[in-house]
Amino acid sequence: MAPVSDAVVDEVELNHLGSLAVTVLAGALLIGAARTSAVALLVAIAVVQAVLAVAWVFGTSVPGRKGALVIAALAAAGADVTVSVWPAGRLGTLVPVFALAIPAMFVHQLMRGAARVRVVESLGGVALIVVAMAALPALLQLRHEFAGPTLGGRVVGGVVAAAAGALVVGYLVDLMLAAPRFDPSVSRGLLAVVASTGLGGSIGHLMLRSDAEFLNGRGAFTGAALGALVAFFAVGVAFIERSSPLPTASFARRTRPILSALMPLSLLAPVAFVLCLAIRV
Repeated sequence: MAPVSDAVVDEVELNHLGSLAVTVLAGALLIGAARTSAVALLVAIAVVQAVLAVAWVFGTSVPGRKGALVIAALAAAGADVTVSVWPAGRLGTLVPVFALAIPAMFVHQLMRGAARVRVVESLGGVALIVVAMAALPALLQLRHEFAGPTLGGRVVGGVVAAAAGALVVGYLVDLMLAAPRFDPSVSRGLLAVVASTGLGGSIGHLMLRSDAEFLNGRGAFTGAALGALVAFFAVGVAFIERSSPLPTASFARRTRPILSALMPLSLLAPVAFVLCLAIRV
């Protein structure tokens, strides 16, 4: 039994390295786009959404993959359009996306016909990717809330940098020492969460301290909170990855590091929106 256990641990460590690289690339893309313009940020968000949807559907072997991809694409398009047409509507503009996605998910299950197996697993997988698709455009709403020639871009850039930096240091710590582990079979440890919190706070302080809304330690608090949350999101995705059947196709296997990096970043976006607005008030 020992060789099997060692193989499992090695596989998770390789996943950490791939996720680290994807996090750096995605973080750089979103930060650069946020500082450029709202249109550039929208394009970057659409790219991340497309990559994440493919990685999630194939990497977790979601039953009913074709329909899942269609629903994810429609949810992403709907969320991107709503935040672009109604930029002042905050997160309330995204409610119709979820309202329309629910019947679409049930219709998807009915259309699977004779292949309608693992229905609950399929519904859960599609529901989570819909949430991720609709969550990421909250970064565009955050940029709009902090009006100004460069303020919105700096705030979004700082938020993304804190989250991406927290993920990167978390992966590095877990590669060196994943302890104490949340589960013996998953190489994610509490030390990585602590390190993510610390680095997130440092990046938040450095990148947001020049803005009046984040003075008196508010930037550090924002970064630390986002760093801790994205670290816990990454641990949750690691458990999903561990419990999902390992794809047999080489392409699907290669997508797993992508979903481990992009899913936590996407789910964090609306949390960052709410936290930054609360800090400003």
